[in-house]
Amino acid sequence: MSDVTARKYQELIAWQVADLFRRFIFRMVLASAGAGRDLRLRTQLLEAARSVPANIAEGFRRKSPGDFARFLDYSLASLAEAEERLGDGLLLGYFTARDHAAAFVLAKRTLTATIRLKQSQVRYATEQRKKRTELTKPRKKPDPDSE
Repeated sequence: MSDVTARKYQELIAWQVADLFRRFIFRMVLASAGAGRDLRLRTQLLEAARSVPANIAEGFRRKSPGDFARFLDYSLASLAEAEERLGDGLLLGYFTARDHAAAFVLAKRTLTATIRLKQSQVRYATEQRKKRTELTKPRKKPDPDSE
């Protein structure tokens, strides 16, 4: 892990861009009469967008790099679902191509930041496991015949 450690999940770049993505999606949906009438799409898109930063926050609070990495996977899966629903909304004429493209830029930034954060947590978990293994390894006794 780097020398800089976040004390709150809001300090994480991945959470910050996920929050921007969520807010943008909320504004898009609220501004679209069609999306407002399509209860299934609206609910699924809003829940997927909500879940992206929520899973980052929940994983962070677990204080375990392995758990955190798992919750980052959940966040990435929710991001993929939101992207699919955005595509549906574009095809159905609920969203403009401009808003759709802007949402995908935020989605790409969220994806990149979340993957990088996950990679750092996996590396940290691996380092921690190595340290624990080193500490629990039985020490070799010196061979008295080798002297």
